[in-house]
Amino acid sequence: MADNINILTLASAMARHAAQRHNVLSENIANSDTPNYKAKDLEPFAEAFMRISQSGQSFSQQLNNAHGNSIWREETITGPGITSPNGNTVSLEDQMMRSIEAQQDHMAATAIYKKAVGLLRTSLGRGA
Repeated sequence: MADNINILTLASAMARHAAQRHNVLSENIANSDTPNYKAKDLEPFAEAFMRISQSGQSFSQQLNNAHGNSIWREETITGPGITSPNGNTVSLEDQMMRSIEAQQDHMAATAIYKKAVGLLRTSLGRGA
């Protein structure tokens, strides 16, 4: 039964995406002074979900088949800010905003996960 609970798989995937995105953003911040470093970000979770859903394989199968490899695509950020004279494209303000978004996405994913587990416990008669 637990293998077919899609909301838990989706919440877990959202949390994984947010954590991986936070790692990518922290790498950008760490390289904010590195010459010719290009800022990166992960594709949005909704786009990744649609891409994986259209591949013909279920989302949970893709997650299980990743074997430690990321299923999320990294993209070079072409957004706000200007390139510094040394060729670096990291804007610390932009990275901090993106980091806050990743934190909020992770909090939302864990809230969904907790609520789904609470509903399961209630349906089993064990209370929330």
